[in-house]
Amino acid sequence: MSFKDTKVYQEAFEEGRLEGLRQSVPRLLDLALTIEQVAEGLGLTINQVQNAKLYHDGIQIGERIAKLKLIPTLLKFGVTVEQVAEAFDFSVEEVRQVAQSQP
Repeated sequence: MSFKDTKVYQEAFEEGRLEGLRQSVPRLLDLALTIEQVAEGLGLTINQVQNAKLYHDGIQIGERIAKLKLIPTLLKFGVTVEQVAEAFDFSVEEVRQVAQSQP
């Protein structure tokens, strides 16, 4: 019996395969495919596709909030508004608005 025949390997392989498919969901939905089309194309359930989209959206929101919270600290350390905007893929105006809203 080889390592690939073990239950641990097979479970890990399947988990990795599903995670790879889930990571494809947001990109496919961005191409204007429907949830049903993505589910059918990837061999997932509609619920799995919806959950993958919600997870992806939640991660993006969390990353944006973290970046916004870092702006005042970076500016305090001398990083320019333009550098922060470029690093975080924000507009210069967005960075200025955050900086101005801080006490």
